[in-house]
Amino acid sequence: MNDANFRRVFRSLPTIETQRLTLGKITVSDAEDMYSYASLNSVTRYLLWSPHINIEETSGYIEFLNRQYKKGTYADWGIRLKECGTFIGTVGFADFDYENNLGEVGYVLNPAYQGKGYMTEAVTAILSVAFDRIGLDKVVLRIIDENRPSIRLASRLGFTLDHVSDTPLNIKGVDRNICYYVLTRDEWQKK
Repeated sequence: MNDANFRRVFRSLPTIETQRLTLGKITVSDAEDMYSYASLNSVTRYLLWSPHINIEETSGYIEFLNRQYKKGTYADWGIRLKECGTFIGTVGFADFDYENNLGEVGYVLNPAYQGKGYMTEAVTAILSVAFDRIGLDKVVLRIIDENRPSIRLASRLGFTLDHVSDTPLNIKGVDRNICYYVLTRDEWQKK
């Protein structure tokens, strides 16, 4: 995989259907639902970005994403409940290392929908894209060591702890250890 192939695959971000979810492009009509969780300190506690200050910030962010979709330089899906269309979070590729044929997956979910298996379902769908469609050799999750729910999700999906960063990362004024969880294509295919 290289940058040109990436852009070709993601210029027309495919809609993905799972048992209970529809994963698709994030649109301006999702702004209210996104803001409802992106504005919470509890949601961004373990993320690199800060809570959205107002709905205008969320709308502006989504407009930026839509420009990136058109260029094929953004690979994040909005997660919607299939039964009602409610936007509940995002999942997708945060980064690619073309030289080593690996991708990093990131995700965030509205707390009102946590603990129901939605993120397991969404990340499983993205892993299928990673290994079966793109042909990556590895997928990585970077998780702050205090983020127990995310660590449990990684374990449930078959990821194993590869290593912990040598140097803590200062996130919002707090030094945090970053754990690298890895799933290989071979491990995925055995599941």
